[in-house]
Parts: sequence; structure tokens; C-alpha cells
Amino acid sequence: MSLSLVGGLTVLALIDSTSIGTLVLPIWLMLQRGRLLAGRIGAFLLVVALFYWAMGLALLAGALTFGDQLITFLDTPAGAWVRLLVGLALFAVSWKIPGKKAAVARQEARKRGEDVPRGRLDRWREQAMTQRSSSRSVVALAALAVLAASAEIPTMLPYLAGIGLLSAADLGGAAQAGVLWGYCLVMIAPAAVLLVVRLAVGTRLDGALRKIGDFLEREAGETIGWLIGIAGAILALRAGTEIFGF
Repeated sequence: MSLSLVGGLTVLALIDSTSIGTLVLPIWLMLQRGRLLAGRIGAFLLVVALFYWAMGLALLAGALTFGDQLITFLDTPAGAWVRLLVGLALFAVSWKIPGKKAAVARQEARKRGEDVPRGRLDRWREQAMTQRSSSRSVVALAALAVLAASAEIPTMLPYLAGIGLLSAADLGGAAQAGVLWGYCLVMIAPAAVLLVVRLAVGTRLDGALRKIGDFLEREAGETIGWLIGIAGAILALRAGTEIFGF
């Protein structure tokens, strides 16, 4: 395995490590009221990593089995129309993703002491992080991790790029699976480091964690929206050029 492949995958994994599921939600769990339940946060990160690993293995298997056929189809006129429609759909979806203004409004409302509507994630966090261990807390923890990871599937551009690099690499199946697992561990590494530091210094880190979490909450939606919109526009423009010749 070349250094360029390792370097490229590491950079992509570190970009993925700043997502909602791999960093924002773990910070959110660390700030839950009461005693810090580090074991459950670690379990949350492990479930997220396993989810991405399983999904990556499925994508790799699909790329190896159907990659050539898919590329051949996408080069046909019918494939160009598919690319055009997918690009337009991505561009449209990017405008529906809540941006910075919505996140700032929520944060300011919380600071003023106003009641911000509690969603499913809030309820699952409370169930997952209650000090009493129960089957409900375990299910809530797993559901929170799977929902966080699956909700980001449409925005997984770095991850998909990493899968593309791996599928093109001259590696056997076992080696690809091992490298992919390493990629997933790098994805959760920053949150794991923050958890260790939080355990070492206690609540003194909470102020910094809140600032990091608020910043990521403000920027994540808008950044994801831009990435999806740009990718959709490029895909649609290229397909439109092939179809209409402009």
C-alpha cells in the first residue's frame, strides 16, 4: 500500500471525523447532566464506527462486483439522464438543509432560557445516558448511533471518495477490510481523544466543549449544504453538456 493512498485516506477520514455523528453528538453526550458515563460514549463511538465499516464493506463489494457495469451504463445516453436527475436532486436537497441562521437561532434561544422543542434525539440521549443501566438505555444508545450515522449517508462525500480510492487500490479483500476499519477508527479518534481529556480534567473542559459543539452545530449544516449543492451542480452541468451539447 502506497504512502499516497495512506495519506489520502487519512485526510479524508479526518474530514469525516468532524461530522455530526462522529464529533458533535459525542460532545453533546459528554455535556449531559450528571456523572460522565464514559463507557456508554465509547460504546456509541464503536457502534458508529461499526456502522460505517459495515456500510463501507457493502459499498466495496458493490464496487468490485458492479463497478465496471455501472461505469459503462453511466457513459450511455440513459446514464447521462440519470446523472442529470441525480445532480438536480442533490442541488435541490442542498437548499433544504438547515443553515447557520437556524442553528444560531436555536443556540440563542437556549441561552435566553427559552424552551427549545425536544426532538427524538434529545429523548434518546436522556434514555441512553441515564445512570441506571437497562435494556431501554442500551437500545436508545444503539438507535442514537445508527440514526446519527445513517442520517449522514447523503453527505458522505469524503467517505465515498475513500471507498473509491480503496476499490481502485491493488489490495485483497481482507486487506481492504482492514484498511477500511482503520479508516473508521480514525473517524472516531478525535472524539475519543476529547473523551479521554474530559475524563482527565473533569468539568473544566465543559466550556471549551460547548464552544466546539456550538461552532460545529452552526457550521455543519451550511457546510454540508454547500458540498451537496456543488457536487450536484457539477454532476448536472456535466450531464447536461453531454445531453444538450451546451
